[in-house]
Amino acid sequence: MKKIIGLFIIFTLLIPFPIQVFANDAGFEGGIANEQEYKEVVFITGQPIIFSGVLKINQSVRGDTTTTTYRYDLAADSGDKLTRSLTFVTQETKKPEYNQVISQTTLKTYTENIKIGGNTYTLDRNNGYIYSGSEVKSINPGVTYYAGNYSGVKLYRVNGNKGTVKVTIDDKTVGFIHKYGSADTHQINYLIESTMGSNGEVKKWVGEAHVTVSFTDKSSIEYEENDPQYISFRGGYLLRRNSGDMMDYSYNLPKLDDNGDEIGRNIGSGSLKLDGVPFEDRLVVPQVKDINGTWGKEDIKKLMSMEVFPNDSEYFGPKFPILRSDFTVAVSKAIGLKPYEPPKTTLYSARNKNVIEISPFIDISTTDPNYGYIKAASDTGLISGTAPNQFSPSKSLTRAQAAVIFIRALGLENLAPLGNFNTGFLDDYAIPLWAKRSIYVAREIGLLSGDEYGRFNPDSYVTREEAASMISRMINFMMNDLTFDYVMRILNYHN
Repeated sequence: MKKIIGLFIIFTLLIPFPIQVFANDAGFEGGIANEQEYKEVVFITGQPIIFSGVLKINQSVRGDTTTTTYRYDLAADSGDKLTRSLTFVTQETKKPEYNQVISQTTLKTYTENIKIGGNTYTLDRNNGYIYSGSEVKSINPGVTYYAGNYSGVKLYRVNGNKGTVKVTIDDKTVGFIHKYGSADTHQINYLIESTMGSNGEVKKWVGEAHVTVSFTDKSSIEYEENDPQYISFRGGYLLRRNSGDMMDYSYNLPKLDDNGDEIGRNIGSGSLKLDGVPFEDRLVVPQVKDINGTWGKEDIKKLMSMEVFPNDSEYFGPKFPILRSDFTVAVSKAIGLKPYEPPKTTLYSARNKNVIEISPFIDISTTDPNYGYIKAASDTGLISGTAPNQFSPSKSLTRAQAAVIFIRALGLENLAPLGNFNTGFLDDYAIPLWAKRSIYVAREIGLLSGDEYGRFNPDSYVTREEAASMISRMINFMMNDLTFDYVMRILNYHN
C-alpha cells in the first residue's frame, strides 16, 4: 500500500499542468476553431463544402471520467445548414508505475442534420454513428506526449429513405503539452460510399478524403526596447502566446452529371486556417551588474526575466561553476515543475504527534529553501543522487550531469540507439555509461555541442553562464522544435 501511495504522489508531481482539452477545442469531427468561429469540410455530396459557425462545448468531470458535449450550428456560403450534437465519454486509467495515462473515448449520444441543395442528410437513429478511440499519454517532468487512434462509421439517411451515405472514419493523432504551449495533430481518412435510388435504379459512388488538422498553442519571448530617453530601464522581455488551427485537405470524389451519374473524378485539395486571440505578458526587468561583456548576457537576462534564476542579487557570477542545487531549481522552474508540498497525511511521531517530513537525501534538510524543488525533481526522476541518499547540493555540476537532467526533463532518452554506439564526440571513450544515451540525444537535438576540437568533456564543470545558455536552448527546443516536428513536418509530408 505504501508503494502505491508513493507512486501516486510521484505521478501527481510529474504533471506540472492538468491534462485538459485545448483552449480552442474543435472536437472529433475534423474541424478547426478559435474563440469565435468553427470550420469544417463536408464531403458527403461528392463536393467539398466548407461549413462555418458556432461550436459550443459543455464538459463535466467526475473522478477519472470526463463527459463532453459538442453542439454545432453551421452554415455554408450557399446557405446550406448543418446542426449536430455529440456527447463523448472519456475514461482515464492512470498507470503511475509507467508514468502513463490510458484513455478510452466512446460516443454516448448523437444527432446530426445537414441540408444541402434541397436534400436532407440525417444520421440514422439506430447505430447511425458509432465512434470510439484510445490514447496513451507519457508523463515526463517537462513534457507530456500522447498518441491515439480513433475510428467510426456514420450512416446518413437521405431525404428519409431515398438513399444512404456511409462515411468510414480513421483518425490517427499525436501531440504534446508543456509549460510553453501544446500541439495536437490529427490525420483523418474518410471513405464515403453513396447509394441513391431504389427498384433497380440504384446509383452508387465511392470517394475518399484526407484531412490533416493541427491545433497549436505557442509561446515566444522577445526583447522590447523602450522609446523614452529618460526611463529607469531601457527595455525588457515580453512573453507572447499565440494559438492557431490549420487544416489541409485533399479529396478524390466522383464528378456527377445532372442525373447523378458518374462522369469522371473530382480531385483536388485546399486549406483553412483560424488564429486565436494572442496574449502578451511583460516580464520582470533584472538589475544585474556583472554580465556586461559576457557572451551569455542575453540568455542570462532572459532567464532572470522569466525568474528561472532569482533576482535577489546584483551579481550573477557568470564565470563561476553552477552548483547542483542551483541548476536543479533553475531547470525545475524552466519546465514548470511544481515544488513539492508535504501531503496532508504522512508519518507521525508516536511521542509528539508532529508531522515528520523525511528528506530523500541526507545532505538536504527539509528546511532548505530549495528543498521543495529538489524533492519534486527527485520524486519525478528529473535528478538522482551522487551516492546512495546523497545529492551533493554544493558540488559543481558536470556537463555529463547536465545532459542527463535535460533529456530526463524532455523524456527523450529512448531516441538513443540500443547496444553499442558512438556519441560522435572525439572523447566518446571518456563519457560514462550512465550519461551516454542522454549525451547522444542532447547532441542530436542541438542542446549540447563539443568544444572546438570536437570533445564533449563530460567531467568539466558547467559555469553559470553556460548553464543559462543550455537552459535557454532547452526552452527554445520546447517552444519551436517540438511544434515544428508535430505540426509542420506532418503537414509538409502530406502536401
